[in-house]
Amino acid sequence: MRTKKTPATAPPPPVVPSAYRLIIWLGFAATSLFFIPQCLDRYLAPRFFLLSAVLLLCLLLIRKDLKVKGDWRLNGFDMLMLAWYALNLASVSWAFSWSEGIFYTQKVSLLFLYYWLVRQALHRDEAGVWQALRQAVTVLSFAAGGILVVQLGLAVSQYGLNNEHLYDYASGVFGNKNLASGFLFFLLVLNLLRHGKNTPSDTPFVPLLLSLLIILLQTRTVYLALAAVALVYFPVRAVLDPSFTRFFRKKILPAGVLGLGLLIALATFKGTGTLAERLNPLTYLESQTASERRFVWYKTDLLNAEHPWLGVGNGSWKIWFPSKNIEGSYRMQGQNIVFTRAHNDYLEVRAEMGIVGVVLFCLLFAAVFWAAFSRIRDEKAPFPVRHDLLVLSCGLLGYCIIQFFDFPRERIEMQATLAIFFAGVVYLTMPRWKQWPGVSINKISGPFIWLAVAVLAFNLVVGWNRIQGEIHNVRILQAQVKGDYKAMIAETAAAKNRFYEYNDVALPLDWYSGIGYYQSGDIPHAIEDFEQAYRLNPWSFQVINNYASALVGNKRFREAIPLYEKALEINPRFDEGKFNMAFVLFNTGERDKALEWLERIEAAPAGASATERRKNEDLLKRKAEFIRVMGNTAK
Repeated sequence: MRTKKTPATAPPPPVVPSAYRLIIWLGFAATSLFFIPQCLDRYLAPRFFLLSAVLLLCLLLIRKDLKVKGDWRLNGFDMLMLAWYALNLASVSWAFSWSEGIFYTQKVSLLFLYYWLVRQALHRDEAGVWQALRQAVTVLSFAAGGILVVQLGLAVSQYGLNNEHLYDYASGVFGNKNLASGFLFFLLVLNLLRHGKNTPSDTPFVPLLLSLLIILLQTRTVYLALAAVALVYFPVRAVLDPSFTRFFRKKILPAGVLGLGLLIALATFKGTGTLAERLNPLTYLESQTASERRFVWYKTDLLNAEHPWLGVGNGSWKIWFPSKNIEGSYRMQGQNIVFTRAHNDYLEVRAEMGIVGVVLFCLLFAAVFWAAFSRIRDEKAPFPVRHDLLVLSCGLLGYCIIQFFDFPRERIEMQATLAIFFAGVVYLTMPRWKQWPGVSINKISGPFIWLAVAVLAFNLVVGWNRIQGEIHNVRILQAQVKGDYKAMIAETAAAKNRFYEYNDVALPLDWYSGIGYYQSGDIPHAIEDFEQAYRLNPWSFQVINNYASALVGNKRFREAIPLYEKALEINPRFDEGKFNMAFVLFNTGERDKALEWLERIEAAPAGASATERRKNEDLLKRKAEFIRVMGNTAK
């Protein structure tokens, strides 16, 4: 009797290990080193574009395998992350600028999707992904460390360990020495991972090199993060690992006591401009950096009081911030330094998405700390798992400290690093998350993948438009230096698009074309562009002043007066604005008021730099000449 053959079940799509490892190699290693020198900010938009492209490529490569073998249960942390993205997306509707709001929101989409894909990669190819991460961290450590060694060498050879000059040299591939130091710190932490092995996988050479570079970069915030991590990691590891306890007591503890003694000695040191002075924790509050941060935080608190629950919208802090005036910040008032970040991510989230946003933002970190702590305490868990959770938790602790004083939320490489920390903790604590409610989306896994593809494709459009805008923005600045105002106007038109309306210091691009038209003598077109720039940023005293001056050029004196008043309300030390106010009042017949404004000009011949001295001397000459003309007119 012949038996009927049962049709063979189609085998599942094969696992593509190399594609999962690409998520680490391209998403973390390549993205962290990528930049386009022709851009205004060589790192931000280019890395946004590259990471979006990388995730899109990887998602398409693993799509079939992921659909069949992926983890399609959204756990509690996944839903927290999606809620955070949804709030960011919703805030675009009340953000001051759509272009800035959508860009900052889509950076959150990259955080979620990179976290989710790294977690899926660990689920499908754990050993391979840990190996790829170890290798990528090693490559990044030597690449970033090598670049900074060269740059530090150049800086030290000319200026010694002068902190200010380190900013000029230690830009590396991260933008400035603070961001470079922060990234080195995260690499240092990731070098401590065991990757599932019972013994460390690397020699201490790389961590020692990274530690030395961090010290030489003189970033107090990272010093604090490094100290906090050392105080947590070594004692807890000594408890978890009996074989480490003896080494901890014999080596680490004495070194810690010696370090504490050195710290106390440095606290009594009163030197200036030296590495020792930077290491002294008591000098921080006296520094210009601390004063400026306190000023920015205070003004941000005033802004928060007016927008308590939902904030001013994503990406809008840098536009709203001057609305509380900038009186009290010498560099912002006298040197035209513009703050585009609050240098405190918690406070900035509070400003842009209110109390609701900052609570949800903090919950992300609280959730992973809770999960890690509960799993570390589980004596049944393998030691390598408990150790790696300790390391990842220390990395997150350092991240929380750094983002209290800086702005890692803005930078793409920092967001990719945070995604790896989140994914590592959630994957290693999955038994904890399974005990909590979750949502299975297995039935809609296909639409979920294609939705992610659509989001990443949209990111490519946003990133490409911003890259093109920044490249033309650089050309605008070059034309301005040359006095080629026709080129300024043309490049501004080429730079502007739906996703790029401001330069890196929140000045609308229309401001540049307004300058081009004004300097070319085309006042009507200048007024149009300055008016549009004013609508895009009504709290930039530069924009307001130029808009008013264009109106004056068209003999619309009365319309200019309230604009000059607003510019001077925002920046009471704006001497050019005082001079302009005196001029327009004189032309409206209010001679006494004009003279009062002239007397308020505080410029002194001795400035902090040759440029400032020339500017002040010129302003004082104009003031004296104007007073002479007013006197002659009165006669």
